[in-house]
Order: sequence, then C-alpha cells, then structure tokens
Amino acid sequence: MKSVKMLIAALLIFSMLLLPACGGTKAPEPTAEPEVEATAEPEAEPTAEPEPEPTEAPEEEPETEPETEPETEPETEPEDEPEAAASADGELKIEGPMIVTTCGQSPGATMMKMIATTAGVTADADNALSADTFEAGDYKTLVVTTGTSGKGMGAAGTDVDDEIERCTALIEKAREAGLTIVCAHIEGMARRTDNSDQASIDAIIAQADMIVAIEDSDSDGLFTNYAAEHNIPIIIAPQALDLSAYIA
Repeated sequence: MKSVKMLIAALLIFSMLLLPACGGTKAPEPTAEPEVEATAEPEAEPTAEPEPEPTEAPEEEPETEPETEPETEPETEPEDEPEAAASADGELKIEGPMIVTTCGQSPGATMMKMIATTAGVTADADNALSADTFEAGDYKTLVVTTGTSGKGMGAAGTDVDDEIERCTALIEKAREAGLTIVCAHIEGMARRTDNSDQASIDAIIAQADMIVAIEDSDSDGLFTNYAAEHNIPIIIAPQALDLSAYIA
C-alpha cells in the first residue's frame, strides 16, 4: 500500500509538470498597475562654467616721460607791462602842442620841432628854456632831447652839469602844470660817445613819463630795457623823420 501511494503521488507530480508543456491554462498574469507618469522635475542641465575669454594682453602704451609739474613761482602782484613801441597807425602818440628843449645843447631839439611841424602839430623849441621862463600856456608835452654837443655847450657858455640842473628844474615846473614829460634821443649813437652824453640821458630818463628813440640810439637796448624795467611807455622809430607818425 505504501508503495502504491508513493506511485500515485509521483504520477500526480509528473502530470503537473506536463501540464505547462502541453499548453494548459496559463495562470493569469498579474494585472500591472498603470504606470503613472511621474512629473519629474526636469533635470537641470548642468550649468557649464563659461569658458574664460582669452584676455588680450594690454597694448603697451608708448613710454612717455613723466610730466613734471612746472615750478610755481610765488604769486606776486603783476605789474602793468610797459606799452610796446607804437606802430605807425598812431596807437601811442606824443601829444601836441609841445615845447622842446635840449639837455646838452645838441641839434636834437631843433630836429624834434621840425618833425612835429611836419606832422602838423604846433611845437616850439627853446634851448635856454628854464623854470623861470617857462609858461605852460596850451602846451601838453615837454620834450627834452638828450645827448650833448661840446661845441654847442661851449657856444652857450654852459656845461653838462648846468644843463642837467636847468632841465631838472624845468621838468618839475612843467609837471606841476600837468604836462607830459618825454625823454628823447633821436641823433643815434653819435650822441652816446662819452660820459657827458650818458649823464644827460641818465638825468632826464629818470624823470620821464615816456621815452622816444630811434633804432640806432637803442642799438644796444639801453632805452627799451630801461622802459621795461621801469614800466615806461616807449616809441622806437627807424629814423628820426619817422617819428612824425607818432605825433598828434
């Protein structure tokens, strides 16, 4: 009996094994749950680090010398610059009527009178004019020519010291009367040859309101330099006759 039971069990097992092979009823497949579309957050694309732009080498600037700040001079109140020599259009004028004398008895005073007359301006010349004989009248300008003449002083019975004394007193009187004082040297370097010439120039130029000279008289810059240093207006003409353009 036991062996029969064992045989039956074996057959059952065998038959069970044969069923699938013979296309028997398939066991129902498990119903798959519907796939739920997951609303997955979009994967963030990895932010690629920007490639560093190639840095251009800075253009080399041309080497320049370092600018040096100009040295600043201490501030001083600017002095009025002297007026430059006038042009022939009459920017700076010797105003008439005028009275003319000489410090040194040279022909310069007579020459100055002739030049003024040529310009149509009233001018008188007096080589013996003094503070005692001076009368202002209508005169606006006193012109004192400088440079000495030994013969002229000898004929007049005077010397350079007496001439300086006479003209200095005359200038003081004329200035009190409101006249403009002009120191003139219009005879060139021929009147700058000795100490007497220089003495007459030094005495009159120091009291002048204006300087008048010709180019030859100022060939070494004596008059232009003095005018610049002392802030005095100056007229420089090529020749003495050219001064007529500067007389009004």
